[in-house]
Amino acid sequence: MRKRIAALVIVATALACGEQAPPPPEGAAGDAAAIPAAALLAALSDEQAEGRALYQSVCWTCHGAGGRGDGPVAGTETVGVPQDFVAGDYAALSLAELEHRFQASLTGDGVDPEHPHMRTVVELLKPDRFRTALSYIPVLAYPSGIPGSALTGMDLYQTRCAACHGELGDGQGHAADALKVVEPANFRADTLVAAGDWNGVFDRISEGGRTVHGSSMPPWGAALSETQIWDLVAYVATFDPGALPAVPGPGP
Repeated sequence: MRKRIAALVIVATALACGEQAPPPPEGAAGDAAAIPAAALLAALSDEQAEGRALYQSVCWTCHGAGGRGDGPVAGTETVGVPQDFVAGDYAALSLAELEHRFQASLTGDGVDPEHPHMRTVVELLKPDRFRTALSYIPVLAYPSGIPGSALTGMDLYQTRCAACHGELGDGQGHAADALKVVEPANFRADTLVAAGDWNGVFDRISEGGRTVHGSSMPPWGAALSETQIWDLVAYVATFDPGALPAVPGPGP
């Protein structure tokens, strides 16, 4: 009973104070069709957009703003260890598969042993709104073949990479002219990206100029975590749409 009350308090507080959640990545300014992350957001269905708002106001407290299971109440006795939607077992699940995983909580038929506190969350949100929140998860985890989130990686890219590689990933950032020896990579015509060699892209970002003679690119592995670099890889991958599946659509 104490755990149920604690879960109610956590979710109710999130609903009341959703505006206090850390701001998640937003689409960059400009032509939404030209900038990949903005294009991802523009491609959301009405249901997914509403699900995104619900996730940002409620779900992030346990699962984290980037869906990594690292929210501020993660690891507590009430919540335990939340699912990592981006690199965990749930990363490749469709909306229908996600709903199936939470079926016991959604129908009220007993308590799901893997997600005992989710029954309380569903009671507060109501099943329809809970399903709507679930609709955002496949987009947050996109692309499913890479253990990173393109939407989360967009924010890192804009602050760490765009000055040289450009907002469009074409190597035409405002600092590119100062790099005379080796020009910044054009991710729209990059052999590793085109080949889907995501481990290779990860290594290049992590090791920086050490992999390309004369490059001034810093080894980002010294400043960023592996999780952050995988988010960057996921975002860089979106610069070549042909290398990825389509953005997940709404459920049936």
